[in-house]
Amino acid sequence: MKLFRSTFILLSVSGLFLFSTTSVSADDDDKLAVNKVEGKLSVMVLGSGGPVATPSGRASSGYLFFTNGVPRLLMDTGGGTFKSLAQSGARIPNLSHFLLTHLHLDHTGDMSAIVKTLYFHNRGAGLFRTDPINFYGPETNNVPFPPGSPGAGIAQYPDTTDYVDGHFDNIIGLERYLNAFAGGIEAGEFNYTVKNQPSDFSDNTIYPVFSEADGLKVSSIAVHHGPVPAVAYRVDYAGYSIVFTGDTTSITDNVIKLATGADILIYDTAIMSDDPPPGTIFHKLHTTPERMGVVAATAKPKMLVLSHITPVTEPRLKEVKSIVKSAGYRGKIRKAKDLKVYNLGDDD
Repeated sequence: MKLFRSTFILLSVSGLFLFSTTSVSADDDDKLAVNKVEGKLSVMVLGSGGPVATPSGRASSGYLFFTNGVPRLLMDTGGGTFKSLAQSGARIPNLSHFLLTHLHLDHTGDMSAIVKTLYFHNRGAGLFRTDPINFYGPETNNVPFPPGSPGAGIAQYPDTTDYVDGHFDNIIGLERYLNAFAGGIEAGEFNYTVKNQPSDFSDNTIYPVFSEADGLKVSSIAVHHGPVPAVAYRVDYAGYSIVFTGDTTSITDNVIKLATGADILIYDTAIMSDDPPPGTIFHKLHTTPERMGVVAATAKPKMLVLSHITPVTEPRLKEVKSIVKSAGYRGKIRKAKDLKVYNLGDDD
């Protein structure tokens, strides 16, 4: 006999918000990714792909982190991560931290959609949120558009502060209506903070991002991603750690420094050494499997997760694994896929 549970869903009819119920099979509920989360520190893959829409259906970059089964932070919110979040069954009314590795659309495209659903999740849970949403991302590196091009002399990438303000500020933000929307559905108050992280990749300093009373700690280090200001992040909790490189060439040893001794290292797996051809822009932005292998063999994470998978690397992931192992890495290697959950501290 199948069991069913009732779920409240918020509907809008001609601007009027109503509640209705649907029935969900308990069998289906058991298959939700959120029900695979257990242990002290977990990461759910919301997006394991790159910027190209492909039949494999991978969303662009995005990861949801949990401590003791509770959603705590989002790291990147690329296109398609909104749908993955919906399919996961996770609810994020109390989530307060959005971390961006860099400001490319395949890492930020669903940011506003997820921010808005956060307030709907509050309303659906009968909560009235007043805590701010905290955004973190790289500071600008002031690399200008070249002479003779539109915008010549202007920095190609803004600070994360300017980026987030451009979305949500109540005067200049393109989505400034959210300031009225949050109170309009009696979900509380819409407010946010932004903290820019150092992005000079010649600096190998690990910088604090935030820490909380229960021991959750996030730190960052600048990484090289061509002309793009970019950072990698490390999440530590209860003696466990997960590192995400973001997009990087890994020409410096900064990823090694951040990831040494980590339990999981999630790595940019966008190119091969021979595809696209060496010398093209992609090799100035991403890490080859050969370099990934050296980094992993030196940092020695317990598990290496191949993510940011593209049409170039998708059919060659076995080859990527072989190259990484040949560089001396002896840990586990896993291929990321959307809605996969990696748990740490679940031995009990």
